[in-house]
Amino acid sequence: MLSFKHEPTKVVEWISEYMAPKLDKKLKQAIRAKRKRYFNAEQEHTRKKSIDLDFKVWEKLSTKAHNLDATLSYTIEYLLGEVDRSQNTHKKLASLKKDLSRLLAM
Repeated sequence: MLSFKHEPTKVVEWISEYMAPKLDKKLKQAIRAKRKRYFNAEQEHTRKKSIDLDFKVWEKLSTKAHNLDATLSYTIEYLLGEVDRSQNTHKKLASLKKDLSRLLAM
C-alpha cells in the first residue's frame, strides 16, 4: 500500500479489493471530515476552538442546549447574551433608583 501512495487509482483498486464496504464508507467519511476541518481552519470565522469543561458544567450546558433544541456553541452564545442583557437591565434599574432617590430628596 505504501509503495503506491502517490498513485490514487491503485489505492482505489486496493481498497475495493481488500477493504470491507463498511470500512470503505467510514474511510470516506473520515477523509471528508478531515478536509472539512482543514478548509474551515483557513478562515477565522469558521475555525473551531475547543475548551475543557468539568463534567457537571458540560452536563448543565448539554441539558440547556437540549431544552433550547440548539448546539452547545449556540447555547453558550445565547447564555452570554442573556448575561449581558441582565447586567444592562441591572445598571438601568440602579440608575433609575438613584434618580428617584434624588427626586424624593428634593
